[in-house]
Amino acid sequence: MGKAEKLLARLFGPARAADMRSDVSSIWRRGFAAAGRYRPIPAQETEIALEDRVTFKGDAPVQIADGAHEQGRMVFRIPRPSHEEAANIIVTTNGGVWREGCYEERYSAGRPGLRMLMENRRPKETLPEAVIIQCAHNDTYGDWVSEYLIPVLREAPLSAPLLMPAKVAAKFYAKRDLERLCVDWRSIDRPLLIEKARILRQQKFFVHFPENEARLLRGIFGEPRYAARPGGVVYLSRHGEVSDVAERHYPSLLVEDLVKAAGGRVIRTCEASPESYAAVAHEAETVIFDHGSAFYNTLGWPVRRVVEIVDDAWWNNAFLMLSNAIGVNDYTIIRGDRGDRHVKDMLAPVLEAPLDASAAT
Repeated sequence: MGKAEKLLARLFGPARAADMRSDVSSIWRRGFAAAGRYRPIPAQETEIALEDRVTFKGDAPVQIADGAHEQGRMVFRIPRPSHEEAANIIVTTNGGVWREGCYEERYSAGRPGLRMLMENRRPKETLPEAVIIQCAHNDTYGDWVSEYLIPVLREAPLSAPLLMPAKVAAKFYAKRDLERLCVDWRSIDRPLLIEKARILRQQKFFVHFPENEARLLRGIFGEPRYAARPGGVVYLSRHGEVSDVAERHYPSLLVEDLVKAAGGRVIRTCEASPESYAAVAHEAETVIFDHGSAFYNTLGWPVRRVVEIVDDAWWNNAFLMLSNAIGVNDYTIIRGDRGDRHVKDMLAPVLEAPLDASAAT
């Protein structure tokens, strides 16, 4: 985050600050659209519809205006194709795509702000063929898994080299996962003209994971190979973690102490290795976690119950949807901002009571 973005987040909270940045960007988008230099995704292609409802227990985050204990899994009313073809496009270092002097949102890595609309797009190299990914977000590990890794898994093996926005290509996890998949790829370190482009489209709405995408992710994170130890608990603690997009506060040390006292295992995600995750998988009948993308690393675990600790300054329903998509229906949300006594009272049934077999698969 830039200094101005951090200041806005401190003054107004990360969610409101994000809305304010979007409001400012929308002014630039309208101006560029009026000038014929920005073409948004057509409105009918962004319409959404309710597919099903996902329920949870515990606290309703303040982002749920009516306080209901369910969330609708939404889908695009008009299903999007898995890919499209385009000729003679220019892709910029930030993943913006230009065709005939116009920014094409349906092919680009995000809705543009002024920075993307004004960045250099004079091509320095011509490629006969390449693959690019259309998405909405590319800041965090969660964005990588949700909006980049899934399309690659869906399309593999790729028909041409994959081009990655420079800031995404620089992430260690992007390099790690693409190497594991043996993908031929390169960073977009200069504007490139692509004579024949294959664009992998974002298919799901926001982070509303459907079952088919959860299956794709388990192709790389693994499938559970055995049942967890009955009563086993693992806590993914964000203590010491710094977010790429928003400052968050969780009662991590308190929850660590409670889990350890109950005989559970604790992983601090800021220092965890793949080996440390693998070492506790057999304990993961119940997973407790501070809202964050470390939860993706549990996809190969035999999880039957999930507890999410939330910071009401920053929450979305990604992990509720993902848990439901892999068949885990015993899901509890605890608001960490309600104080230590509240957190202890909410965790007690998880740490003391046996799993409700009727509520999980």
